[in-house]
Amino acid sequence: MMLYATHLGECSNVASDISQKLADTIGSEAKAPKYDTPEAASQRILKAVGVDSVSASLMTMPLKAMKQTIHEACLKNELQFQCAFGFLQDHNKIAEHITAMMENDGNIKVMFENECQRPEATPSTYACIGENADVWYDECHASIESYDDTRTDINDQMITSYAKTLSIVEELVGRAKTESELEKITTESTTLMLQTLAGIKRIEAFKCRSFYQMERCLLKNVLRKCGMDSVNALETILRVGYLRRERGDHLHSQFLESEISPSSACSKTFTS
Repeated sequence: MMLYATHLGECSNVASDISQKLADTIGSEAKAPKYDTPEAASQRILKAVGVDSVSASLMTMPLKAMKQTIHEACLKNELQFQCAFGFLQDHNKIAEHITAMMENDGNIKVMFENECQRPEATPSTYACIGENADVWYDECHASIESYDDTRTDINDQMITSYAKTLSIVEELVGRAKTESELEKITTESTTLMLQTLAGIKRIEAFKCRSFYQMERCLLKNVLRKCGMDSVNALETILRVGYLRRERGDHLHSQFLESEISPSSACSKTFTS
């Protein structure tokens, strides 16, 4: 939603009734399935491989409900971009906004390229991924569990390290009494932040390597069971926007502003 607000401004609030229905169905306000149901088990497996909660919910819905949800999501986007055109009167500018969102969010990318372009084909593509989650786990349980554990541990380390540095920087800035002191502290704070980001980059590489091993097993089995359309959809959802999603918007912005590129272990798989 932050991407939509950034690129669409006021129009991100258009079709609020549809947005609310989507939130109730697959979004933050959706009711979680009972823990011991097949749907809940499938969602846990999908989340363990890195699928976000919205996509995990969509992939495990009954086919009819999935088709309706995809239709509503596409309708919402059409109405929002019609609104945006009313303000901008510039198709090229709107296309730039769409491209920017697609480059930073795999869900948005598959929605524009697949869901809204081929609404009749997408539900079966997603359903095969969701219905066979137990197969993915049976075939790849070692790499899935390893990645899930690694991801949880490293993300905790990343958040803790970044939060600690922010706290130190805030404390240092608060001590400044003069402009010269503030300049000195700003330089020290910048150095400290760069050191923190470099440390995060190093441990992030372990997570990317673990992801790559898990994904290789996962996609091989998805291809065998579901076909290339499902592979492409799942790969896009997992890969596009991975670094921003895993780091969080604020930390990811720090990397961009500091012009620190991802480690080689991450850059070969992720671009955003």
